[in-house]
Amino acid sequence: MNAPESRFGTVALTGATSGIGAATAGLLATRADTLILQGAERPEDVAEQLETLRRGGATVHYVSCDFTSLDAVVVASIRIRELAPGGIDLLINDAAVPGAPERLLTPDGFERTLQVNALAPALLTRLLVPSLSPNARIVNVGSTAHRVERFHFDDIDLGSGYSPVAAYARAKLAMVTWSSLLAEEEAATSTTVVSLCPGLNDTPLSAAMMGRIGGPPIRGAEHVLFAATAAMRSGSYLENDRVVRPSAEVDSARNRERLTELYGSRLHPFAARGRR
Repeated sequence: MNAPESRFGTVALTGATSGIGAATAGLLATRADTLILQGAERPEDVAEQLETLRRGGATVHYVSCDFTSLDAVVVASIRIRELAPGGIDLLINDAAVPGAPERLLTPDGFERTLQVNALAPALLTRLLVPSLSPNARIVNVGSTAHRVERFHFDDIDLGSGYSPVAAYARAKLAMVTWSSLLAEEEAATSTTVVSLCPGLNDTPLSAAMMGRIGGPPIRGAEHVLFAATAAMRSGSYLENDRVVRPSAEVDSARNRERLTELYGSRLHPFAARGRR
């Protein structure tokens, strides 16, 4: 399985310092003119990785941003826009964390897995949309795990019945649903929005919840690159490089309405700051 050989102008990639994100950055280093990478680590802690990527030929920039702070996401969006004056051709939202052993809240007051895996990517994307180039693509990394959970809007932050797997699966359900909603929002533009499951890969994230199982991260990265390059309808969801229907929870009109309301109430104050 290989992604179609394509070249990109400017690519913004979140979660680029480990697992599938790091492998995706490696593939893009020889295919992109400019790579803008996000990670939670300090620049000096990923200096060796960045130098290796630069040897691939791309101009590589690094933006350090901890997604547990939505204010930090706003600051990062401003920096990314500065680094892409000619526009962003491809935005890949790969940043994610496993469900923590015990429930954690961020400084913003939201369950950590939901914020990092769903809310923060949505906020960053919202702030970067005005900087997208014509015919840009947004790729959102979801998971087939979204099929094993349902929305619980009365307890979206898992105040009761918390488990690491439930937290992760519900966050990925939110990500896949939001990706479909974003495609609807962008329907009048030339932007394509797709989401995918990258398969089971042996990464620090999966190891934290399930142990050392799955294939090498490069396989997941190849699925991400396929989603970034293959021709498909905006709003598509892929598993194994095939467009498939997501869970019924994603298609529920009521769920979509309530998720839109949730994102609006939680993200609007931060989005307004980012547009000033």
